[in-house]
Amino acid sequence: MFRAALLAASACALALAPVWQASAKPGGNGSGNGNGASNGNGGVGNGNGNGNGNGNGGGNGNGGGNGNSDPGACTKPNPPPGNPNCNQTPVALTVQTDIDFGRLVLVGDGIGRVVLDLGTGNKVTFGGIDDLGGFAIKGKALVTGAPNRVIRIDMPTTITMADPAGSQAELREIVSSLSALPLLDGNGELTFEFTGTLYTDSATALGGMLRGRIPITVQYD
Repeated sequence: MFRAALLAASACALALAPVWQASAKPGGNGSGNGNGASNGNGGVGNGNGNGNGNGNGGGNGNGGGNGNSDPGACTKPNPPPGNPNCNQTPVALTVQTDIDFGRLVLVGDGIGRVVLDLGTGNKVTFGGIDDLGGFAIKGKALVTGAPNRVIRIDMPTTITMADPAGSQAELREIVSSLSALPLLDGNGELTFEFTGTLYTDSATALGGMLRGRIPITVQYD
């Protein structure tokens, strides 16, 4: 008996919270010396330390010093304003397009796979699944941050896609166009593409509109 079920599948990328880059701010010591028969006033020193004053002679020596305490580590992902230990250029990811396999049809047992080529963007079907047209779209994302910084991007290799009616499939072999050492350009930007292979089985028998999310995390390396 011939059986056919319509299927559409798309996976949206979920950008997780950006990470702030911490940088240490060195401190110093302040000291003041007073000399003479009258009152000597020492200068003010700024830094992480104390101000000390010494008087030589018949007068009193007064030294003034201002010590600036360490404001602490950068709080991630939302640092308080004015913390000098934070680089105020966060790294962030914006998803520009989601993966979309277009329109498909399950035939026979419906067990098959659809490859969405990372280089060409073409989709190729295998097994009990055929192409019904529609645009196949690769995922695309933009990373922004500090210029010429090396970053790290993490994403899963497999996610589950589901339809509210109960159908399920897996998006496996998720790959991207990122190099082994992703680097933001002179404008602090990096664009990359990502895609995967859709696998259907008996759990996809009802067809439907499959949806899934790909969590992506980006941070300075």
